[in-house]
Amino acid sequence: MTSTLMPAAHQSSAAAPWLWPLPAGQAAVLPRTDTARWLTVTEGRVWLTAMAPTAPDALPDDIWLAAGEAHALPPGTAWVLEGWPQARVAVVQAAPAALQARQAGKPG
Repeated sequence: MTSTLMPAAHQSSAAAPWLWPLPAGQAAVLPRTDTARWLTVTEGRVWLTAMAPTAPDALPDDIWLAAGEAHALPPGTAWVLEGWPQARVAVVQAAPAALQARQAGKPG
């Protein structure tokens, strides 16, 4: 298995730049960001795990997601993921709090 970093620019459809293919036998790393994200499996089955455990002496949890399932990725976390045997995922960033408040009709 090889590992690749998922950069900002990647090989995907111009019509759907949020989709990430996960070829068979390749692990990918979603680097840390300052904002929350959602990962949704659009095809196949995906294994993912946080790169650092939540507690100093804890082991990272293995998470398995099938097509149609999603997982929240908290701010400040990096993740390793792999398609089993291959998959496609959508990664979207949560809207900033000011935008969420404006859309809810509250001052931001």
